[in-house]
Amino acid sequence: MGHRISNKVSIGGDNSGDISQTGIDGGGGEAAVSSLLDLVERLTAEVRGKELAKQEVLEDTLTDLAADLRAGDAAEPAVVRSRWEKVKGLLGGLVQFSELVAKISDQVQKIFT
Repeated sequence: MGHRISNKVSIGGDNSGDISQTGIDGGGGEAAVSSLLDLVERLTAEVRGKELAKQEVLEDTLTDLAADLRAGDAAEPAVVRSRWEKVKGLLGGLVQFSELVAKISDQVQKIFT
């Protein structure tokens, strides 16, 4: 007989661990943040040395964002979202970065809501 998912939830005591349903771990945040950090570092490498408007501000904000992501659980979601919005604003309309910007935006939205 296959796995059966029940809608019954019984919680008691201290339950602060990851949620698991039918063997699927719902706490895989570390891998997602690591993947996001890889994308941010890739974007940082691609914008470095370009002569973009507010180049120094852009590079500094990307460096700060990467540091936040390296901090893992200590990263403040509001700070991460704010820094990412600033980067998006600075890169707005630059087609050569649009694919990475879209991927990072999607990940930030999923992880830091």
